[in-house]
Amino acid sequence: MELYRPVTQEEYEAIAALEFGGFPKQQADRPLLTLLLSCEGAKQIARHLHMPDGDGHVYVLGCMVDDAYIRQFPVQNIEDIQRRALWLAAEETEIFNQHLIGKIRVIEQYRPAPEERDVFFV
Repeated sequence: MELYRPVTQEEYEAIAALEFGGFPKQQADRPLLTLLLSCEGAKQIARHLHMPDGDGHVYVLGCMVDDAYIRQFPVQNIEDIQRRALWLAAEETEIFNQHLIGKIRVIEQYRPAPEERDVFFV
């Protein structure tokens, strides 16, 4: 299954440091790793993502994950087809990374204008 994640510059750099082989452990203030089923939904979020430092780029990343593993996670936000997502507990990140097929890849890169930014889950 292909999944998508909009990330800030800081998270992108942490993923690049892992040579795009996995996602870093989530910060304490983010108990979930959120992955979207829709590339378009991830792009919508990225274009309007509120960035804590107010600067930098936002990226849409894509990754392939083993179907048998990922099916255990229920789809969230089912009423909004563009925002359907899988939520993984932060402590599940290492196990999730073991089920990636290939590398995480960059699909799009944005530099949101301050007046267009909004708060979305990441």
